[in-house]
Amino acid sequence: MKKTLYFILTLSIGANLSALELNGINAADIKGLSALDLTAPAAAKAAPGRETGRAYQNVWMYVRNNPSWHEAEANDYGARIEARVRKVFDGQYDVNLRTDTNYAWGAIRKIFDKDFQLSGSGLYLSMNEWGGNYNISGNVTGEDNQNKYINLTLFKRFDETSFSVTSGGIYLSIDKNSINGNYDDRQYSKKAIAAIVSLVLTVQLEQTPAPKTEKAARYDQRIWLTIRPGFGWNTVEASDPFSRIEVGLRKIFDGEYNAELTTDNDRELGRSSHFFTDRYELRAGRTDLRLEEWIGDYRVEGEVAVDGAENGVVRVRLEMRRRFNDFSFYIHETGIYLNIDEYGISGDVDTKVYPKKVVAAITALVMTLQQEKPAHGNPKTAQK
Repeated sequence: MKKTLYFILTLSIGANLSALELNGINAADIKGLSALDLTAPAAAKAAPGRETGRAYQNVWMYVRNNPSWHEAEANDYGARIEARVRKVFDGQYDVNLRTDTNYAWGAIRKIFDKDFQLSGSGLYLSMNEWGGNYNISGNVTGEDNQNKYINLTLFKRFDETSFSVTSGGIYLSIDKNSINGNYDDRQYSKKAIAAIVSLVLTVQLEQTPAPKTEKAARYDQRIWLTIRPGFGWNTVEASDPFSRIEVGLRKIFDGEYNAELTTDNDRELGRSSHFFTDRYELRAGRTDLRLEEWIGDYRVEGEVAVDGAENGVVRVRLEMRRRFNDFSFYIHETGIYLNIDEYGISGDVDTKVYPKKVVAAITALVMTLQQEKPAHGNPKTAQK
């Protein structure tokens, strides 16, 4: 009974005290309390690591080096970033950059023993070596005409052609076969990425000695055509700005394409078709060239119109043999030495035997084959 009375008395006193405390609160106190965000939990501290609030874009670049001809290329067809460098003199390289539908040209010059400078249209970067690492700094005017300052370091990994970049806003892993990673597109434009890559390719060429072969002396034209999805009216296109060869295809019907072939200052329009099961045909003016399958391999046969040639045409009869089970072939015959894969056509040509227009015509047929047989070609260039 005493415990019960004690419990009732405690409840009564507590209620009176609460009432007294509430009576002591005025309107200003209530307004002040209402301004407090008592329901929202404290914001969690950002996890350590990569900076938040950045707009990162991935880059997956395929790298091809050809020390014999002092050329290198890196491209990401999905991101539409491409960089190519070619040695023109000792310590000097020509640079060709492509981002989306924009082109940029420049030159890289070797300064002192291991330093380089890149200059060109909207490009000014210096690359200085220290202990096998390289610091890149300077300015790049991007596709939006905004000038951005760049300062990053290529840290040497396991050899002189492999590096890593872990600066704020850019993270890349580099070797002689690929350049992969991501970057903040508010800090680095595609043009800036291509410019950085061109300097990396130059270092790789400098560090890779050219093999001593006699083959290069018998050929006067290096071919390095890159096949990629087309811009503008083209369905697919291929180009080599150094040899000045461009080929474009535009699909007009099933199995039929308009073809545009440009070599130097010569431009010709034609038609590439696939109306027969195992045959592809290119007709452009007096050019009549066929690509026909035979037990997995192909034969290239016909005539290509060339100014100055006997009777105005060059007769062609070549074997295009399959290298692997995927879309890879080769043409290795006297005067022409080409390797073909899903990304392009590269090799060496004696233009006295096979002028550049012959290479352009073969490229148009190869591109038609890729479009018509996407399962065996490049899924990035195959027409959906």
